[in-house]
Amino acid sequence: MKAKIGISVTVITASTCFFAAKAFEHYQKLDKIQEDIHLSLYLRSYSTEIEGQGVDPRKNPKETVQYFRKWRNTIVEKPRVEALSNLIQALNTYNKDLRKRRFAELQQVERTYYDFTANKINTQTYQFQFYALTAAAIPLIGLFIFAYYLMNSIATPLQKLSQRMMDFLVDRYTFKLATPANNEIGDLQRTFNSLAQRALNSMDELKALDRAKSEFVSIASHELRTPLTSIKGSLGLLSSGIVGDVQGETLGLIKIAEQETDRLVRLINNLLDLAKMESHTFKLQKEWISVQTLAESCIESLNGLAQTAQVKLEIRKPDQALDASLDKDRIQQVVTNLISNAIKYSPKNQAVTLSYFVNENNMLEIAISDRGPGIAEHDQQLIFEKFRQATQPESRLVKGTGLGLAISKALVEEHQGSLQVRSQIGEGSTFSFTIPEWRHTEPATIKTGVAA
Repeated sequence: MKAKIGISVTVITASTCFFAAKAFEHYQKLDKIQEDIHLSLYLRSYSTEIEGQGVDPRKNPKETVQYFRKWRNTIVEKPRVEALSNLIQALNTYNKDLRKRRFAELQQVERTYYDFTANKINTQTYQFQFYALTAAAIPLIGLFIFAYYLMNSIATPLQKLSQRMMDFLVDRYTFKLATPANNEIGDLQRTFNSLAQRALNSMDELKALDRAKSEFVSIASHELRTPLTSIKGSLGLLSSGIVGDVQGETLGLIKIAEQETDRLVRLINNLLDLAKMESHTFKLQKEWISVQTLAESCIESLNGLAQTAQVKLEIRKPDQALDASLDKDRIQQVVTNLISNAIKYSPKNQAVTLSYFVNENNMLEIAISDRGPGIAEHDQQLIFEKFRQATQPESRLVKGTGLGLAISKALVEEHQGSLQVRSQIGEGSTFSFTIPEWRHTEPATIKTGVAA
């Protein structure tokens, strides 16, 4: 393609230069002919004037003869040169009749030359216009052909390739049997086909691995639950003293084992929930719930944790009560996770605020704000990934698996909402999520998703 474009540009440039040179050549010829015509007209006019005055060589012939000699030296046509030479000789004699004849001969020769040259100038003008217009038209024609070539050889194939790429992105890509052209665009298409085939093969492998991972997590979690239940029950019997009095350091160790067993059970439950959501087998039990009741229940369940951390819990609610269509247990799980995270990262004697309201997009929004160290911008998307947490060096160590926000995000998205964070270092964080289906509590104004 590059060679074709180079050859085309060279041909267009050479053709334009050739016709431009020919046009300039004919312009010079036309200019010379016009000068000759002007001289011929002047000679006729001047000779008529001299003849009319009756030039007397004895009085002042030199000036007139010098003019005619100067003009003779600029003329190349033999009849005109001879006519001027004869007139010059006649002007140097006393024969008036001879001078008169020579003037008449010069007039006749110049008239003949003028008629011939007038026809010649028309031909030269036509030739000059032809070459000039051709020199101007070649780049325009070349530009049109070049644009047409670019459209059919580059733009259209690129558009088709772009469409295939877009189809690939939305899982509608199919390989076609059409052979790519033997040029740069064809090389690009072949490269894309190879990359797409590799990506499809990798996607199949990843899907198979993902299915195997989900099956493993599900089976392992179920298998782990049974021994953990037995371990938890045994530890409960030991700590309660039913099987014997246990005190001091031994009781403390048993309590630690109980706490870690509970933590392991929660982790297994979280893994099971994630596996269900990833396999799209997670079912919500949605019902209309008072948002205020939900908020107060979450705050009450975390009062103990807040008091231990010396953090205050607050609720901010709108003037009018709201209901929402949601899975109470799952949304309570989301709110509890967000509030517990806010408590963990909040300084002592600060407040964690739960607020809910109808936002500018006419959706119910529940927000949890803290006055903690904040989250760096590069961490604000990573924290929603599995097994990831914010990693600011100034943050104190907080226990966690990194599954809470990932599960919360997935649960909110199951409700057709979205979970996001707004945070700046040193100014705290606000996690908020939306629920699309809500209504005012008053029965007369109930309208799903829209305030009455």
